Order: sequence, then structure tokens, then C-alpha cells
Amino acid sequence: MTTVIVLTFGPFPHKNREGMIMHSHFKISSLAVAGLLALTLAGCSNPESPTSESGAATDGKDAIGVEVNQAAHDALPQKYKDSGKMVVTMSESSPPLHFISDDGHTTVGVDPDLAKSLGEAMGVEVTVESGSFDAIIPGVSAGKFDLVVSQMSPSKERMKVLDFVDYYQSGSGIGVAPGNPKNLAVDELCGVKVGVLKGSFQDLKRVPEASKKCVADSKPAIDVMTYPDMQAPILALSSGRIDAVYVDGPTLGYAIKQGGKVELLGEKDVTPVSIAFAKDAGLEKAVQLGLESLTESGRYQQVLDDWGVGSGAVTDFAFNKAQ
Repeated sequence: MTTVIVLTFGPFPHKNREGMIMHSHFKISSLAVAGLLALTLAGCSNPESPTSESGAATDGKDAIGVEVNQAAHDALPQKYKDSGKMVVTMSESSPPLHFISDDGHTTVGVDPDLAKSLGEAMGVEVTVESGSFDAIIPGVSAGKFDLVVSQMSPSKERMKVLDFVDYYQSGSGIGVAPGNPKNLAVDELCGVKVGVLKGSFQDLKRVPEASKKCVADSKPAIDVMTYPDMQAPILALSSGRIDAVYVDGPTLGYAIKQGGKVELLGEKDVTPVSIAFAKDAGLEKAVQLGLESLTESGRYQQVLDDWGVGSGAVTDFAFNKAQ
């Protein structure tokens, strides 16, 4: 059974002298990634000034404040205006994008920071519920979650049940054991044991496409091994149970940076990833306007830069642009 950790991030509303609703900003520090990755990180004594080992900013600059964007708030469906609340979900094992800190329950990373900031821009209080990636779509379909901020790639298949607004771009990273002892190549993984995150775009599309090409070329199919989180395939690679990992590029890069026993073989298919929500929920305009306001204020780029993934910023928050 998957354990779902629930935590509540701001915003904390108050009124300024002109009577405008404001939201105080609060940033969770980046902390250690531990467990199966066996990566050593240092904790942070000052939540506004994470240490460099965490992968976040170290210059001590304050987070850029986020004000309610009235147009984004007005574009929300009435139920969110009435409740002032929204539940956001994401997986919890893909550092630096989203992962559980060493306190064992706080979700930190790019996506929690962006989700909270987006909530502030739309004028709603965000609660994050993190769990396994493959439980996300069923949870949205059941009405448990309002938004998905989990580096999810839009696809025609997923668009049957979800709507998407692009918010970032990344590719798939292919990692091997240090020194590439099997002499693998990015486009030559036929017959190779490859680890992927269960339910990920690599699992559902990228690796099946590559494997299909292998078979068409009269070569053995890729031997796919699926895992519930991003830590497990890294461990499997280091112990020799698999020959390569095929995962989100930023996650693989972060593992390498923090000393994981993995080497980048190459990166492929850099494409947008999206914020998702239930089909026809009517959230696209509010999300787009909220992201645009975060871009204008500089907060969007600041979050990405703080976690060392600023190169993945996008300027087109496109709606339902399938890959």
C-alpha cells in the first residue's frame, strides 16, 4: 500500500493598506536526499539560504514575493473562489523536481515551490499530497486532486482524461554504471536491461518506441524493469541488476551531481511537461495567467534557478499541446 503524505503550504493571506489581498511568501529549505540513492547532502540551518550541497540557491537572496493576480483569480471556477483551496499532487522521489526531505515527510523541490507560488498567484491555499506517480491519474479522476504538478508529459492518451498547461521542459536522461562497462550507446539499447519509473513517459512511450524499433530491426526488445520511485533504479544500476536507467534528465543530473554511482550516457527528446487537471475542469486560463504573472515578477525563473534547472524554463504556457 502506498503511503500518501499530506502537508499544507501557505499562502497566508492578509490585507495591505489599500485593502488588496496579499499572500506572505514562505520557502521550505532543500534538505538531504537519503535512502537508496545513498547520496550525501548537508542540511540547512537557514530555510531562506539552502546550502550548495542541496542543489538550491546559496546567495541568501529573499524569495520574490507573490501577489494575487486578479485576472487569474477571476478565471478560476466558482468552487475554488468559494473554498479558497486547492489540492495539488506530485510524485515524491524525483530530486530536484519533487522529493521527500530528510525530515521524512516534507515534500521539497521545484514542483512544490512552483505549486505554492502558483496558488498564491491564483489566490488559493495549496495543499500538496505526494505519492506514487502511477496513482496520480486515478486520483484526479476520482476527484481527490485538483492539479498535478509533477513533470507530467502531455500525450493524446492522457488527454482523454486530463487537460494540460505546459510549464517546463526537460528530456529523458539515460544513465549507465561509471565507465559504461557494457559499452552502451544512447540509440543502441536493444536487449539491454533498462530501469524506468512506473507510469512515467519513459515507461509508457519513450522506451516502448525504442523497443519497437529494435524488433523492427530484427534485434531483441529492450528488457524493461519498472520501479515505483526514482531511487530504486539507481540502486539497481549500482548493484548490477540492470544495465541502464531511462529517466527524467533533471533527476538523473541531480543524482550524478550528488555523487550517485551513475554516469550520464546522453539525453534525448527534450519536450515540454505540463500541469494537469481533470478534463474540462475549466482551470486552464487561471493556470496560464498565474504562470504568466509568476514569470513577470521573476518568481518562476527564481524557483528554477534555485534548484539548478533554470535552463528548462519556457515562455509558452500552451494548453493541450500533445506530444
